[in-house]
Formats: sequence, structure tokens, C-alpha cells
Amino acid sequence: MDALASDLTSIANQASSSRAPAYLKVLKSLLARPASELPADQLQRCLSAYLDQAVFSDTNSTGGNLVVGRQVLSDFDLAVVEAGASSQGEGGEDATMGQNDPAIKDEEVRRTVFEDALEKVQPRVISFEEQASSLRQHLSVLLEESEDWLEAARVLQAIPLDSGHRSVSDLYKLRTFVRIVRLLLEGDDAVGADTFLKRASLIVHNVPGAISSSSASAMAASSSSQASVSEKDRQEARSLGLQYKLCQARIYDSQRRFAEAAIRYHELSYVGEIDEGDRNHMLSAAVTASILAPAGPQRSRILASLVRDERTASLPQHTILTRVLLDQIVRPAEIASFEQLLAPHQRATLPKTTNDGIVAAAGPSDSDGMDVEVGEEEYQESKRHGPSTVLDRAMMEHNILATSRLYTNITLQGLGSLLDLSAPGAETMARRMIAQGRLRAEIDQVDGLILFKAHATGRDVGPQTVTAGGKQGQSGSGGAAGGSGGGEGESAGGATGNDQGMADGQGTGGGGDDDDDPNAVYTKRWDASIAKTASGVEDVCARLRAKHLIPA
Repeated sequence: MDALASDLTSIANQASSSRAPAYLKVLKSLLARPASELPADQLQRCLSAYLDQAVFSDTNSTGGNLVVGRQVLSDFDLAVVEAGASSQGEGGEDATMGQNDPAIKDEEVRRTVFEDALEKVQPRVISFEEQASSLRQHLSVLLEESEDWLEAARVLQAIPLDSGHRSVSDLYKLRTFVRIVRLLLEGDDAVGADTFLKRASLIVHNVPGAISSSSASAMAASSSSQASVSEKDRQEARSLGLQYKLCQARIYDSQRRFAEAAIRYHELSYVGEIDEGDRNHMLSAAVTASILAPAGPQRSRILASLVRDERTASLPQHTILTRVLLDQIVRPAEIASFEQLLAPHQRATLPKTTNDGIVAAAGPSDSDGMDVEVGEEEYQESKRHGPSTVLDRAMMEHNILATSRLYTNITLQGLGSLLDLSAPGAETMARRMIAQGRLRAEIDQVDGLILFKAHATGRDVGPQTVTAGGKQGQSGSGGAAGGSGGGEGESAGGATGNDQGMADGQGTGGGGDDDDDPNAVYTKRWDASIAKTASGVEDVCARLRAKHLIPA
């Protein structure tokens, strides 16, 4: 220590132009000494004394000599990083430490050295802003390698990106924000990740090449800005743009905004710059998110685009994906098989709402206070009043929508039996879907019925005369089901008809065998759309002829 202090004092008396190289020479000699001569604790004390005299002394940190202190601190940062890089083996792993190796090769020693340097620079961070940012970047790398995700993100968050003391490029800001978001997602902090993703969204469009623009004016502006950007920066911007989209999809997924997540994942699965294995993983994530999305028109469009993607045929979710697209009822065994493929946050338990407590306190829903007889068995109402998990809710909503394709009406008790819910719980789910515009139906609370309205799709072409849940069915091309109607099959929970046929879309109230063929379904829907458009054109022409605007 005395020899080090003497060397540093003699260097301080030299001319300012020769100090930085002299300080660097002393630093490299310290870092190169083996651990047997200079153990880790002594090395840390020597480096602390080095920073105090070579960087933060009044001689090198005030007035015109501040440039010397900044240069010395930058050299210190790079020297420690280079010493750590030399300790990495060919595979990128830490080489085994020996007695003749310098102590700085130890990852914990480097981490302590960086933390000590940041602690010393913090009181004068305005004077050493760029150097402090570089120290934080390198410290976060060490923390990330040790999988201390949240601490690494916290270190990066302290980097001043909007300071008026230095100019920071949008590319540097985007790089920092995206890295913070990725670290927070790895640490399961989706809320914090969403905050920094929003900050990144404000500048991502200002970085040439990060986000492709479809408009002509945006493309022209982008091409003019990219002319002054190096090829290296352009490639980095493209990589950051893809990471930004992936982080966006992961945040949507963690926030249970599954429809948006499915769209982002599916878009990324087509990007050629991403490895094929990662693209397949994103495609699988898109399928899972689309199935978990709330039942409705938006999810139907997403499901249709995924089924048309021939790559999904090799995924384990393809069977349930096809059943969901065809509006077929999904059975518990299929749901249990699909649940094994879900991530932990997708199996999260839903919090109980106030309405669940009201429904639970209401007790049995039948007006007589007695069990409803169905066939030879008695209907036993479920004790569940709502979905318990994210998957549970998604599948219940889907089965409600599938039921609306099969029947024109169903009792609340029958729907509850199908969903394994109490009648009030089934009514609550149906009411929520109706209010959100995802289910076209009316609830008759007097008779305890849900009356489904006709859907303008190919699956609903022609009269629908099927009833379910104890109401007499009318005879017709659709057949009859339930109660005292002429339907075949055994009754189940107040919603009658052939149970397996209802699941497969082939029962007395369902469609024909063509319902299992996606091409037949698309053909029917396309025919219905053409018929609707043709009818509208004919109506417009009739009105124009009535007003003598076109010849009769």
C-alpha cells in the first residue's frame, strides 16, 4: 500500500497530459499480480485507494484537470472488464481459479470493485455521468450472469437518460429500456416491465430500422434517416425492434391480454431473422394465448388465421385449437391435457369477485327449492359459482358460445350442468358475455332460460328449431332435443340431446358431418356472406327503382 501511495503521489506531480497513461500502467500492474501475492481483500483496498487518489482527488477532479479524472475512470472500467474477459474459457464459462491467477478474475471480486467505484462516484455523478453509466452497464452484465435479474434491472434504472449534461442517442435509450424490460420479465415483475416498455414505445419509432413502417411518408422519412446510419447500428436497431415486440407480447401474456399476445407472437413467428426453434416456440405461444383469449369475434379471427397456418398441424395444441375454432364443446379430459402445456402465470387462480359472494349466498336457484328431475336421475346443482383459473374461465366462455351454436335456448340449470357451475353462476357468465357484445342472447329470468339469437355465419344458415333444457322442440330440419320434444338421446343436466353429438357438432341439434371439416365450415360461412351481400344489393336496387333513379 505504501509503494502504491508513493507511485500515485509522484504521478500527480507530473504534467496533466502524461498522468492518464502513468495511472493506467500502475493499474494494470495491480490487476496482473497473482492472488498468492495480492489476495482479493487487499486488491480491493488497493483499487479503492487508487480511485481516491487517481480519480476523485482535487488534483484530477476539479477545474481543467477533470478531463484527467474522467479518462482515468474510463480506463479503470475497461481494464476491469478486460481482466474479466480473459478469465472466460472458450465456452464462455469461468475458468478455474489458480493460485497464480490474479484475484480480479473472480466474478465476485469484480462485482465488489464495480459497486465500490459506483459508491465513490455517486456524490460527483454529474461530473462523471458517462463513466458512471458505463460502470452500471458492466455491473448489470455481472448480475445478469449470476441470474440476479431484478438487481441487474435496478442498476440499469439508475442510468440518467434524460440528463441535460450529455447527449444520449435514441438508440442508446432504446437499448437500455429493452434490456431493463427483459430483466424485469425474467424476474417476474410484469408491472415494472410494462412501465419501461411504455417509455421505450415513445422512442422506438425514432430509431431507424427498429420498427418497419407501412405508410409511404414514414418509409420515405425512414430511408432518408437510414442513409446516415451505419450498417452496424441498423442491424442493432432491427434486433432491438424484434426484442421490443417480443417483450410486448410477453407483457400482454402476463397481463392476461391473450388476444393481443397471440397476434404479436404470430407476427414474430414469421420473422426470418429469428431461429427456427424460437419461431416454433412463438407459434406455440400464439396458439396457447389464442385459446385462452376471451370467446368472441376477435378470438375467432385469430383462431382462423392460426388454423390456416400449416405449421400448427405439428403442435400438440392442434386438436383443441381445431375444436375451439369449430365451436365444438371442449370436454374436461381435453382441458386437462391442454393445461399441462401452460406456463405458471397462465394457471393463475382468479380472485373472487363481489358477485361470486352474492351468488354463493343466494343458495339454490330453482324456484321450488327442490331438485329438478331429468330422466331417471336428479339434477344436483354444482357448488361452484364461477371459474377458478384463467383456463377455466376461457373454456367456460367457449362452451357457452358453442352451446349457442347448437341450441336456440337452454335452461340456466342445463347450462350450469354443462359448465359445472351453479345456475346463478352460469347466468352471471352469460350476462357478462352479453354485456361485452361477445354473445348474442337474452336471459329470461322468469322461466330460467337463455334465448340465443341467430348468428350471421355459415353455421347458422337456415331455420334453427332446436331447443334444450326442458322446453319442447319443434320438428324441422334441425331435429328436436330435450324435455318432451322428439329428440333422441339421454337428457343431461337440463340440456338434452345426444351428449357426444353435442360435443362433436354431430348430434340432433348440431350440424352434419361437414362441421368437422374446416374447409366445409369456411365454405358455408363464405356462402352466407355472399348471400347476405347479394340480398343487400337487391334491396338497394329495389329502392333505387322505386325512386326511378335506375331503369326498371
